[in-house]
Amino acid sequence: MNGNLPQKNSYEQSLNRSTAIVLEMLLLMMAGALAAFLHYRLRIPLNMPGHHGLEFMAIFVLIRLGSNIRYAASVATLGVGIFLLIPGMGASNPLNSFGYLLPGLVLDSLYLLGSKRFQTFLLISFIAGFAYMSIPLSRFFATLITAYPYPAFIKFGTAYTILSFFFFGMLGGLLGYGMNSIKTSFRKSNDE
Repeated sequence: MNGNLPQKNSYEQSLNRSTAIVLEMLLLMMAGALAAFLHYRLRIPLNMPGHHGLEFMAIFVLIRLGSNIRYAASVATLGVGIFLLIPGMGASNPLNSFGYLLPGLVLDSLYLLGSKRFQTFLLISFIAGFAYMSIPLSRFFATLITAYPYPAFIKFGTAYTILSFFFFGMLGGLLGYGMNSIKTSFRKSNDE
């Protein structure tokens, strides 16, 4: 005991921190809703399954790399699921909303398994590809269980659809990693 009063943890500081976390989670959900909105509005006639993985995974990888929240990509995909439940926003089947939660869960899980030194652009792109590939894989297993045909499997075949989702998810992961690198280099140049 040195005679000084003990430092008090301010309720106001913890309230500010909690408010900041809640606001960041809302922003993450809004970013996920933006990805769903882009999917709804960008009707690019590539005639290839999974081509929206480019913008989806770019947004989710940028979120995952830029946020300190442990499950940031999962929170963002929750925004996608909620957005798709709004009538007229592209979810003809309510199960599609749940299918879009998988990329965030897979991305967060695989990202958190790796250490900081293994988070290179190549590994991040493969993680993003596997994460986006989880959508057709879940639909494949749902088709096996329910015999409900997924139109892309009928039109393009199962293997092509799954590999196409992987490829576009991988490209989106590369784009997200590149955007995060640009953001980091701007911060470093501003600090100097």
